[in-house]
Amino acid sequence: MNVFKQLFISIYSPKAISTFRFQGIGKTILFVFILSLLSTIPSWFHLTNELKEASKGVNQTLTEDFPSFSIEDGKLITDTNHPVEINRNEFTFILDGTGTYGVEEIEEKNNAIGILEDRFVFVTNGQAQAYEYSLLNISLTKEDLVDLSKQFNQLLPIIMTVLIILMFLFSAFVKFIEVTILALFGKAINNNLQRNLNFSKIWIISAYASTLATFFFFIMDLLQVIVPGGFLLNWFVHIFVLFLTLKEIPQTKNPLQVS
Repeated sequence: MNVFKQLFISIYSPKAISTFRFQGIGKTILFVFILSLLSTIPSWFHLTNELKEASKGVNQTLTEDFPSFSIEDGKLITDTNHPVEINRNEFTFILDGTGTYGVEEIEEKNNAIGILEDRFVFVTNGQAQAYEYSLLNISLTKEDLVDLSKQFNQLLPIIMTVLIILMFLFSAFVKFIEVTILALFGKAINNNLQRNLNFSKIWIISAYASTLATFFFFIMDLLQVIVPGGFLLNWFVHIFVLFLTLKEIPQTKNPLQVS
């Protein structure tokens, strides 16, 4: 049975999962990598769209909406005496040389880029990062930032490729740890149910037992639905499916009970 058919069957059949214990560890490792890929896809998708929209919005806002400005001696100099706030593609862009906006005000925008009196502020999902001009030791004009934005757009495919690889490697690392911890729970369940399985077979079963929760959170993340108590729910489903799977395996017979 190929790994993609196993992926589908593992969503609903503990009995089928119990039969996978006889396969080699190499195929199971490949399956864990596929689960890691599956759990990473929503993040790839949303991050790619957000970066593309943000990059497009930055270029358009700088070119069409912001007045002329420059950054000199650690201060923003603009041709306007009031803040400029533009909302585009679910991002807020702010140019403020008056000191009206601070980091806290920008952070409330959830997703925003602020060129403030003395610093750049970048906010994603309500988390702000601020960089003071004086510490960066830069002198820039509006035209310089437009050029930088265009260069960033050209490099975006490379940046996204690197980010995707890093995200996948991190996801795989976490998934292997998760399966190993689940196998430790499985070892305890195995002893309690008196099943004759060594740790490598339990690890194999644990990898497939994690499929249902992984697939569920793949759908939720793709739809950007926040699941209350997601961490606990994830582990409850893992352990419950593993328990049902181990119950499908014949119990070890006690030699003293054999006539």
